[in-house]
Amino acid sequence: MKNTKAVCMAIVAVVLLGSLRGQASDTGVSARAGLVLDTLPFPVYQAFSDMPALLSYRNDTTYVVNFWATWCVPCVEELPYFERLQQEMAEKPVRIIMVSLDFRKDIPTKLLSFVRERPFTLPLIALADGRYAEWIDKVDPEWEGAIPFTIVYKGDRRRSEMGKLADYEALVRMLLAVQ
Repeated sequence: MKNTKAVCMAIVAVVLLGSLRGQASDTGVSARAGLVLDTLPFPVYQAFSDMPALLSYRNDTTYVVNFWATWCVPCVEELPYFERLQQEMAEKPVRIIMVSLDFRKDIPTKLLSFVRERPFTLPLIALADGRYAEWIDKVDPEWEGAIPFTIVYKGDRRRSEMGKLADYEALVRMLLAVQ
């Protein structure tokens, strides 16, 4: 009887896990990875296609979008440039969006700790889609996939920079080039 009960429980567990496998729910729960991401203080997108159209807004705002990760030393080194830009452009139509490419398993641990300890004041989203080859060209056909990667755009005017920005002034020059 004990063996029958154990077998039934195992079958139920397999059926439940099988029905959840690989699904990315609207709540941010990843059954496959066993991560609960819906309680984080920033949005987590399981697929690039689920993200808002960050690179195609058409209005009077200039957008600065930076792809980075906590494990990327040059990415972390250039964060002060974006923080300074946010402060200096607070009253202007400039919006900065930081897109974390931290590994899915590290989002609720390493990324969350980084954001809490820093403190991190920049608008942040996490992209947990590891199928980079499928979406990198949608961001920028010239992007080879290395991070940090920054895009500054306003309407159809666009500038991008692969690798670490040389300094804060390099970021400002990108911004001015699309004005």
